[in-house]
Amino acid sequence: MNWRTMWSRRAEHWRFRYLPGLVDLLVAASTFQARKHLSEISRRVLVDSSVLGHSITHETAWISTGTKKWGDTDIEGGYAARICVHGHDCDTEVYRNVTYMPGIAHLARKGMLELCTSAELEDEQARQPVGRFRGYGLMDHGLFRDIRMRSVDGFAFSMMGPGWLAKSDSKEEQQIRLAGSDDVLYSALLEKLGPKNNLDAWHIRTAEHHNMFCLLTMDFRLKRLVDANAHKEPFRSLRTRVMTPMDFGRLLGLMPIPPAFFSYHDASWFVRPDLHWPENTRRPRRSYRKRGQD
Repeated sequence: MNWRTMWSRRAEHWRFRYLPGLVDLLVAASTFQARKHLSEISRRVLVDSSVLGHSITHETAWISTGTKKWGDTDIEGGYAARICVHGHDCDTEVYRNVTYMPGIAHLARKGMLELCTSAELEDEQARQPVGRFRGYGLMDHGLFRDIRMRSVDGFAFSMMGPGWLAKSDSKEEQQIRLAGSDDVLYSALLEKLGPKNNLDAWHIRTAEHHNMFCLLTMDFRLKRLVDANAHKEPFRSLRTRVMTPMDFGRLLGLMPIPPAFFSYHDASWFVRPDLHWPENTRRPRRSYRKRGQD
């Protein structure tokens, strides 16, 4: 083993051991101004599913090392490693919002913010692949991974019974529940947002009824629609806001932190912080299934 290899291994050992702690100190420092501003606002935030989906900043990739001979057979060599979803030079709207999530997550872990969910948000997430919000691969990493979000209004119970008793469709059940609501605010929001956005209208209504500072979302189309109607009722009278992580972070005075800094958090296997997905987006679930079938 030459000195270059020895140095490389020692440096990697130091990254695994010390880098997460140093990054955590940086994130804590990035929230200094925010801690002052939190005394002036409600500290409860309703977190939309879209935020959880984009909070997965690292995923598991297969790193090819080329083809090698095994007797007369050509075998593709390689290893699994954690890589970044976004490149260091990424400048998409999604990436800019993700850089404010570390500070938000830190404030929640320290009890200075309460990140919440709701019955309908949990029902919405339950019928989607769990990996969308927690990661599909063994080495995936999410910024909200260890934050427990309490439901502000309990749970949504099935009206049709389990599938073996009746043909149950959770999405249909949810639509039936919302259609049967006589909530005045929900009806007013629905009138402005349109029937295709009925779930979003309900989430805004939930945030308002439970005194949330904001509905935190990365549904940028919804955000633009709400902003376009901000001068109209019922939006003009709402106490709760519809905000993206970047909106919320800038309001609090958070410093953005590149998600690549978290490459070694909770890592126990190979890490390649120099690599990222070419399109700066999360890998589709079907690609994991294909790898498993190869």
